[in-house]
Amino acid sequence: MTLTKMFADQEARTFEERRAEVIAIVSSAADFSGADYELRDLFRAVCEADNETDFDAAYDRLASSLSKSTLQVLHTA
Repeated sequence: MTLTKMFADQEARTFEERRAEVIAIVSSAADFSGADYELRDLFRAVCEADNETDFDAAYDRLASSLSKSTLQVLHTA
């Protein structure tokens, strides 16, 4: 999922505004100081992305890792 696709049906916003909204959603859904602490560096890369290309690459890595982490938790429960 790219940043452009996430906001395809909404009014035009700056990259920084769109990035901030995604960061707020992801940070509220994950526990980067607890269970998901190993993903902090990936989350930091999303937060620090300077442009849409870097954001998309960082977000893809984070989403993939979160998905893998969730599957591991489900398989051990």
